[in-house]
Amino acid sequence: MFTALSSRRIWSLAEKRAILAEMAVPGTVVMEVARRHGIAQSLLYRWRSDAAKVAAASKSAPVFLPVTIEGPQAATPRKTATKPRKCPSPLASIIEIDLSNGRKVRVTTDIEASVLLRIVTALESKA
Repeated sequence: MFTALSSRRIWSLAEKRAILAEMAVPGTVVMEVARRHGIAQSLLYRWRSDAAKVAAASKSAPVFLPVTIEGPQAATPRKTATKPRKCPSPLASIIEIDLSNGRKVRVTTDIEASVLLRIVTALESKA
């Protein structure tokens, strides 16, 4: 009994990505890339199409972020401020936001969006 060896080459994901990166360079001729690697142009176009489908699917997939909901916390004593501060409404809840730089912001739900945006922007821009 004779068994024939397959002439098909199996390309790793890293190899496919590297070849597709070559193909993506402006001014590159696909036929030259295909010849250099000993594969058909149609295979390169199929890999590119498959990669585009995977990228589109991953962009449309929902992204879930961790959220922690905590119960009411006991008030901690604070230093008296020189200016009287507006007290949050008794019905307001606390929102905790974890920033990308590791800092946390806790605000009440009745905070104005523009104020929150200024706070988050300032804290994200500081190292």
